[in-house]
Amino acid sequence: MTRIASQNFHLESIEYKSLGFNTLLDFLRMDGKHSILDLGQALGVNVDFWSQFPCRIYIEDFYRSYREAAGSSPVASKESLISALLPIGAGTSFDIILTWDLLNYLNQEELDVLIRCLTRWCRPGTLLFALISSHAQIPEEPNTFRILGRERMICETHTQRTRPSPRYHPKDLARLLTPFEVSSSFLLRNGIREYVFAYKCAARSS
Repeated sequence: MTRIASQNFHLESIEYKSLGFNTLLDFLRMDGKHSILDLGQALGVNVDFWSQFPCRIYIEDFYRSYREAAGSSPVASKESLISALLPIGAGTSFDIILTWDLLNYLNQEELDVLIRCLTRWCRPGTLLFALISSHAQIPEEPNTFRILGRERMICETHTQRTRPSPRYHPKDLARLLTPFEVSSSFLLRNGIREYVFAYKCAARSS
C-alpha cells in the first residue's frame, strides 16, 4: 500500500510554470489507459491530479528508500539494491516515468544502474520526465513537487543544508540515459532544465 504524505514540513515553497510537464501531458490520451511510475514522494494532491486520467500509478519514494538501504547494506552492489527497491513484474511496462529532480542526487554509476533497471519496464515511446539543476549547490535532499495543474507546480525545499550538484550537461545525459533521447527540454528562470526523454529501442548496451 502506498502511504500518502498528508503533512510535509518544508522551508520554502515556490510555485512555477512547468513547460516540460505540460508537454508531457500532451502525449496522454483520454481514450486509453496509461501506466505511470513516480519515483518521488507519494502525495495526495498528485494522486488526485492523475485521477482525471485513465491511468494506473505506481509510486516509490526512491531516494529515501535507496539511501536507507545503502546505509544498512554498505557492501551490497548498487544494482542489487536498486533492483530490490523496484519489485516490478517483468510483464509490466510504463508509459511515463517521473524522476523529478532525483537524477541530481545520483552519481554517474548510480544513474547508469537506475536507467538500466528502468529500461526493463519501457517500451518504444515511454517518456521520462527529469529536472536537472545547473546550480553549483543543491539542497541536501530532493525537493518535493506538488502538481497543481497542467503547467502549475509547487517546488518545496525541506532543508537549508546543501550539497554539490553534479551539474549534468546534455552530453552527459545523452551518454548516461541511453537509449532515451531528448524529446523536449526547457530552461527555466530558476536555473532548472526540464527534460522529457523518449525511449527509442528495446535493448541497452552495457
